[in-house]
Amino acid sequence: MLSQRYPTILEIEGILADVPHDGYADALTAAFADPAVMVTLGGVRSPEAARSFIIRSRAHWRDAGFGLWFLRDMRDGSFGGWAGIRRCEAAGEKTVELAYTLVPKLRCKGHATRIGRAALQLGFENLGLPEIVALTTETNTHSLAVIERLDFAYDKSFEHVGLPHVLYRRTAARHQAA
Repeated sequence: MLSQRYPTILEIEGILADVPHDGYADALTAAFADPAVMVTLGGVRSPEAARSFIIRSRAHWRDAGFGLWFLRDMRDGSFGGWAGIRRCEAAGEKTVELAYTLVPKLRCKGHATRIGRAALQLGFENLGLPEIVALTTETNTHSLAVIERLDFAYDKSFEHVGLPHVLYRRTAARHQAA
């Protein structure tokens, strides 16, 4: 069910974003084993968890026609993380989430904001989504700054995976008015 309404590959200011595939297995396994990458995602995970993430991410693309991209730094070809929009459950409701995780060397350079902006534009303008949410832990100041730069509105605090989180919303109407 892939469509051109949400591209499977694109370049955003030096970052190549494409659909998850097995060619990312080693890089994703290394990222899942890196405490600096996984610090806000519940800690390091096994190689099996990395393979499962690739399989689930591909299945999401197949079933929904959109999903997370896996990222590469075009300067050196290194793995950069993952980002995009995906269906999820947050605070007890089924919704579509903007998600992003970058490796440490790509953080604090505006990449999450630029990739997030592209994903939001595609989600609202190409897919016609009525709303996209963002969630993070209450203490993830870097992610909170990205969420605020992307003009999400605070909704509420809630518990997610055993940790205090905050939920933000951005509606299509808010997107169009921006």
